[in-house]
Amino acid sequence: MGCGSGMPVVNKALIKATYCNIKSIVTTFDSGGDSGRMRTDERGNILAFSDYWRALISLWNDGEQKNAWEEMLRFRDGRGRNFGNLFFQFMSERVGNLSEVDELFSHLTGARIIGKVIPVAVEPGNVCFKTISGKEYCGEHNLDNLRMSDDRVKTIWLEPKVKANEEAIQAINEAEIIVVSPGSMYGSVITNFLAEGMIEAYKRSKAKKILMTNIMSVANENSGFDQNDYVNVFKRYLGDVSPFELVLIADLGKLDQKKLAVILKYYEKEHSYPIKYEKRSKIKVRYEDIAIIEEKNNTLRHSEEKLAKIFARMLYVTKEAKKNQKRD
Repeated sequence: MGCGSGMPVVNKALIKATYCNIKSIVTTFDSGGDSGRMRTDERGNILAFSDYWRALISLWNDGEQKNAWEEMLRFRDGRGRNFGNLFFQFMSERVGNLSEVDELFSHLTGARIIGKVIPVAVEPGNVCFKTISGKEYCGEHNLDNLRMSDDRVKTIWLEPKVKANEEAIQAINEAEIIVVSPGSMYGSVITNFLAEGMIEAYKRSKAKKILMTNIMSVANENSGFDQNDYVNVFKRYLGDVSPFELVLIADLGKLDQKKLAVILKYYEKEHSYPIKYEKRSKIKVRYEDIAIIEEKNNTLRHSEEKLAKIFARMLYVTKEAKKNQKRD
């Protein structure tokens, strides 16, 4: 199980590492771009579908049929409307519940989905936040619009308050490993814990809990952070002094340093810098070569292949632990 907008990469890596029964919990409160337009048209009374269908596609094994559908779902018409969002809205209305859409999608497309995508809530809500200057905003898109601002987020909440999807709570209760995926720390990761019941379920869970930090910081969220600062934010929201057993952070030292220097210059223009690694840590940290340079877009991103190797080792440890428990 995992959460966060970086989940598609994590899902693909888990599949490559031969995990099965993957449960992806996704936020449904996006208010930017085409999702925001759709929610505005419907007076905010619908869920955001973008994270849902991107996560669903990531659980579909690669192939010609999948590639054709992924290209179609990403298509935007001359008015900027996204086919994926419209298609999943239609299917959600057809079955009456976004949680059941994956079965209809598989039936229509022939997709073999390895796992399930679960919306964190089945009621619409908005992400609201207050910054250190005292300004308040409502709408997840404001986080994106202010991402290069020094006016950092101080606190965040949902308005109105919504209950967590029971299926999401059940997934956490049954999980053996929980991967809190990279993504907008406030917009798509912590937001998943704000639906009523999620924090309590997470704290009760006996699963191995892993936090994957972002590769790069965002000015209004975590500028200047090391992994300890990152974890401290989660401690505050989760009310847990030890919310993770392991933190996974990207080591950029193995990348081509000349190319990396060029790309980091682009990030600096957005006031974005690598999340720092601090050797002194109260939580176990793995500082790993898990990033790649995407030269086409001059960006850094997590590597499916590199992550898969790490997840495969974790799976082996989990299987060995089960064997030992049976022997005992």
